[in-house]
Amino acid sequence: MNQAYSPARRRHSPAKGITALIFGILYAAFLLLHELLPTRMGFALVVETILPWTGIVLALVLLMTLIRFSWLSAIGFLVPALVWAGMFGPALLPNDDSGEPDITVATHNVGARMPQPTAAAQNLIDRDPDIVTIQELESLSGKIIHKELDSSFAHSRVLDTVGVWSKWPMTEPEEVDLGLQWPRAFATTVSTDHGDIRFYAVHMPSVRPGHESMRNAALRRLATTVETDGADHVIVAGDFNTASTDNNMSTLVPPLTDSREQARGGFGFTWPAQFPVTRLDHILYRGFDATSDEVLDKGSSDHRAVLAGLDLK
Repeated sequence: MNQAYSPARRRHSPAKGITALIFGILYAAFLLLHELLPTRMGFALVVETILPWTGIVLALVLLMTLIRFSWLSAIGFLVPALVWAGMFGPALLPNDDSGEPDITVATHNVGARMPQPTAAAQNLIDRDPDIVTIQELESLSGKIIHKELDSSFAHSRVLDTVGVWSKWPMTEPEEVDLGLQWPRAFATTVSTDHGDIRFYAVHMPSVRPGHESMRNAALRRLATTVETDGADHVIVAGDFNTASTDNNMSTLVPPLTDSREQARGGFGFTWPAQFPVTRLDHILYRGFDATSDEVLDKGSSDHRAVLAGLDLK
């Protein structure tokens, strides 16, 4: 009976929960210092793309805490939980929709082999956006969507595989040099009922682990172009092939604002459409406040569409 109270047991009791403490502190450090992750072989790309999902580690720390509870194990859980909540908690707050927005913007990468292009186009049209940008128009399905949108919007501008449709007049497209051999972004000025808006439609190069230099360079070129644009109201929308948590996105956000970050309501993952684990499609801006950000239901593309409501400042 006295074995439970032996000096040997007392000598080991201060170490109770030390594993959970170390594990939790290391995870918190990883969250805070993830920008220092090595880029070799695409390691940083993969980890930062799924960074919010690493919160699963918290569940492991919590389990360790419950199994061998102590003040050390409690700290091991609370520290990373607070760090994770500080980084990702605001996005999970409910959206506070303030009513009818000044402008509604949609973006969708329609994919190269969309089996139901007409339905996909109608899904966007039914939401009655003011401005729509579409990527991957070179495919047969893209051409069908092009035709459907032409019949519903008074104005359109298309450059290679990227297009913009609007209820309001637009200037001729001005190609944005992303350092590629083919056009993947352009700018136009939309003359809205609320004044002129500079609109950038973009489709960043695809990326895979270990081969992201082209995309990163394109992001920097886009950031420089937008930064030197003197317009008060700017919208940059499209498929960035870049997660919100990717360190390379910091070239654009800030100084631009992400509609999902401001509108909240969840992470707003868009890819892959069957079971989204990351957000590659974004609506960024300056001179606006986001009143809403919605990811539309799964269609037949490998991306889900994004619809955002914006109010002019």
